[in-house]
Amino acid sequence: MSCKIWMAAALALLLISCKRDRSSFFADSEPDTQTYNRIQEQLLDARPGDTIRLPEGVFEFDRPLSLDGISRVTIAGAGMDKTVLSFKYQKTGAEGIKITADSVTLRDFTVQDTKGDAIKLQNCTGVTLIQLKTTWSDGPDASNGGYGLYPVACKNVLIDSCEASFASDAGIYVGQSQDVVVRNCYAYGNVAGIEIENCIRSEVYDNRAENNTGGILVFDLPDLPQTNGHTCRVYRNIIKNNNHSNFAPEGNIVGIVPPGTGIILLAAKNVEIFDNEITGHKTIGTAIASYQITKNTWADTTYNPFSFDITIYNNTYQRKKSLPDLSKDFGKMVNILFAGKPQDILYDGIIDSTRTLGPNPMNLCIRQDTSQLRFANIDAAHDFDKVSKVIAPYLLCEGRTWPKEEK
Repeated sequence: MSCKIWMAAALALLLISCKRDRSSFFADSEPDTQTYNRIQEQLLDARPGDTIRLPEGVFEFDRPLSLDGISRVTIAGAGMDKTVLSFKYQKTGAEGIKITADSVTLRDFTVQDTKGDAIKLQNCTGVTLIQLKTTWSDGPDASNGGYGLYPVACKNVLIDSCEASFASDAGIYVGQSQDVVVRNCYAYGNVAGIEIENCIRSEVYDNRAENNTGGILVFDLPDLPQTNGHTCRVYRNIIKNNNHSNFAPEGNIVGIVPPGTGIILLAAKNVEIFDNEITGHKTIGTAIASYQITKNTWADTTYNPFSFDITIYNNTYQRKKSLPDLSKDFGKMVNILFAGKPQDILYDGIIDSTRTLGPNPMNLCIRQDTSQLRFANIDAAHDFDKVSKVIAPYLLCEGRTWPKEEK
């Protein structure tokens, strides 16, 4: 075969190969309108019990997909890394996928580079999210969408074996919802890895939160339709090296989180934190605070800003050998109060004067190996006047029945 003929044959094979792979990429100016229309039409025409199949490949969409009011629908891809819906050049809308329907299941695909939230579910009863991935391909940036997985005002939520990265607020966020389970997930590179906000009855377990600004947050914020959330268990998680710089947009509540934070409880009620590995943090392993510490005001007279009935036991704490963060006020506070030494458990000491007074009025219960533990009540209500490292008042918890230790 002559050289010219050989080169022509090679070129033909290359063109054929490129044509076959065309479904895997799209030019910036060429959203895949045909695939988008086909999927959105199926969502509009779906009937209860239907499964909408997303094809394998990388697909560029310039507007959100939505499912509204049709119950018992499953949206399934070919696999977390096999079906990728990209919204990098999104022209309309904010979310990648928005769901307002009951008994919905989403599984086995990726949503990336949305202008706003990647996957939002609102006012849904029965939410199942399995093996989903949300990300922003250019890495951490304040212009990224706020949330990766974002159920809000939902009931009976299960998030299982999902992955979320580079959200400018929280990678996995569940807000104002009831009966929530987040398990077997991996959150990294976000401002907050996993955030439970204003929820009632939630469990967060067997997850890995790594290289976020803060690993796991349990917040209760004022002036929202559902406040005074309560009853959260955080256990068997690996919460490691969450020292990422805080890239939240100005004004976001998570903007207060100092890099180097494992867990933050803010106005949290009836929370158990146990059997977690909380390691490699340069500022705070676990922080317990009332909402007053933010110095923000609120209008809702029914809102309870205090953290109380908190139980912390059987966790592994190991600090990072580093100066605490200096970019946020709370990191600066740790540096000033503790001579540049990161803390394992930090309690703001702000109490509700209407509760029965005593050495532990907010019922903070701790059962940890205290030989190497750094604990402090910083007395924030009195401008840190009487910072105390005495942990004894929090070791004896009236009415608390501890689980039996395994031999």
